[in-house]
Amino acid sequence: MAEIIPRGTDKWLVRISVLRNDNGKRKRHSKLINGKKKDALKYAREIETKRDLGTLDKPKIQDPTLDDYLNDWLIAFKKRTVKERTYAGYEYVLKQYVRPYLGKDKLSELTVLRIQSVYNELSEAGLSPRTVSFAHSLIQDALNQAVLSRLIEFNPTLSTRRPPRKKKPIDVFSPEEAERFMKAAKTDHLGIVFWFALAIGARPEEYLGLQWPELDLHKREVTIHQSIWWPKGGGWKIEEVKTQSSLRTINFNTTVARALKAHKTSQDEIRPRLGNKYQNNNFVFATKIGTPLSFRDLVLRHLKPIMERAKIDGPINLYRLRHSFVSLLTLEAFPCRDAKQLLASSLRKPKSSAPAALSDFPSLEPYVAGSANSKLSLAES
Repeated sequence: MAEIIPRGTDKWLVRISVLRNDNGKRKRHSKLINGKKKDALKYAREIETKRDLGTLDKPKIQDPTLDDYLNDWLIAFKKRTVKERTYAGYEYVLKQYVRPYLGKDKLSELTVLRIQSVYNELSEAGLSPRTVSFAHSLIQDALNQAVLSRLIEFNPTLSTRRPPRKKKPIDVFSPEEAERFMKAAKTDHLGIVFWFALAIGARPEEYLGLQWPELDLHKREVTIHQSIWWPKGGGWKIEEVKTQSSLRTINFNTTVARALKAHKTSQDEIRPRLGNKYQNNNFVFATKIGTPLSFRDLVLRHLKPIMERAKIDGPINLYRLRHSFVSLLTLEAFPCRDAKQLLASSLRKPKSSAPAALSDFPSLEPYVAGSANSKLSLAES
């Protein structure tokens, strides 16, 4: 029980009994509080809580700020266990959404209410539930390790609540729209990129990082085992896919194979003419000088004009092609499990007003149906 002893006008001595030391003598924590008695009582309650948790009077090195702890945690437990791109993502989320709000707090000062108030503030600022949940997962992981390291007694994030995720309907092309899209793409010199994306359903970072050795035009198949990304400091990097399920081989049909062969011939003709100006990175889809295609340029200079010519409304992004791939496969009654393997992802039901069969659109069928009708094989590691 804390003692609150008056020591003059608006001055209170707070005295709290702590555990006995090694010599059996009882230790006391004392502090003079300037203010009203309620301020002294509030301080006493905080100190008693810390005493009961075993965090009172910890040496500074055993009670670091969250900023200092995260620095050590990232290097010791994450840097060598995750891919460089994933690690960069962790650093970014912590820098943007965690450190500015909680970084100066000591580990012993992190409470359920303190952390919950930050989640609420992030949500009120307009951050998506997904972003808040990602920030939460990193804090939780870090503090779980702090518990194992005996820096704190329990993990306060375990009792917090994140904003519920709201599943938004996925916009996809109907077969009518896909047919118009394919026709409009023919007039763009990078139309082959969008044909291929719609034919195999890969992620943009996968097909933009694709190199010719991963394509077998004779067997009409592509092996997905790597992706491209752009570090914040500049440049680009190729890395292996994150999970075993993302490692896969996908078949495509003769129409797509012929288009890819013509595309490769065009690349081979341009390369000698540019000489040293051409950077031979062996990318299937590249700029005129061989460098990787950027998401931004591909969307603004090519995808957007194509969708405008095709008179297709809705979001303009590369992932819409991936989602449309699922919808078009569904029309062919392609088994959901096999479609999931092709995508290497969990499936959500797309929003589509499509008719009952892809065969109703014969000019579209050669581009997309090949993936559904071909044998699926997952690459071995």
